[in-house]
Amino acid sequence: MRYVWALMISFLLLGASLEDARKANEAYNEGNYEEAISLYKKAIDADPENTKLHFNLASALAKSGQSEEAIRAFEQYKSMTNSAEEKAKANYNIGKVLSDNKKWDKAVDYFKKSLRYMAGDADAKHNFELAKKKKQEQQNQQNQNKQNQQNQQQKNNEQNQDQKQDQQQQQDQQNQQGQQQNQQDQQNQNKQNQKKQQPQKMSKAQAQKILEALEQKEKELLKQFKKQKTESSNSSNEKDW
Repeated sequence: MRYVWALMISFLLLGASLEDARKANEAYNEGNYEEAISLYKKAIDADPENTKLHFNLASALAKSGQSEEAIRAFEQYKSMTNSAEEKAKANYNIGKVLSDNKKWDKAVDYFKKSLRYMAGDADAKHNFELAKKKKQEQQNQQNQNKQNQQNQQQKNNEQNQDQKQDQQQQQDQQNQQGQQQNQQDQQNQNKQNQKKQQPQKMSKAQAQKILEALEQKEKELLKQFKKQKTESSNSSNEKDW
């Protein structure tokens, strides 16, 4: 923050605020930023219209890493002065805070605002060009990341589609195998039913036994026939009285 030191050199303060401001400067120079912040706020309570105190508070907040609070303090400082140079300083420092946080888009805007008040400021020009370059690099990286995400998403979609197709092919193959198995089972069942309907083949012994039974039956029938014939003949020889 290049403008802090100029404002710390000469304080035209009254009463207790002068001592608090002095101690705040010492704490700031020693790197005790939290203590400096507390003392600057105390000095501001005693002398709220002192713009230098607001500027130094903003600088201490920035050094302590409290970026949002620092930007608000610089904006407060900017609203308290009509000096083009002081407004340029505030905008420049806000641009630096934003640059430190890699918020290049907003940093470009604040460096541009600083140059509107002080067009010949070499540091502001340098940081403006640097911020523009970083903004473009950041945008390119974001675009590349977006493209990579889209490519990865497309790749994932293709893989999912291929997986679904493989699963469908496996399912179709399983269904086809199931149908073939069902057909085979049905054919086997039909063959078994046909075998059941066909007459059973007899063994030679079974055939011989049946043949003997038939011959015996035939002998009995022949014997019975002869007997009936004899009885009929005897009956016809009797006289009819």
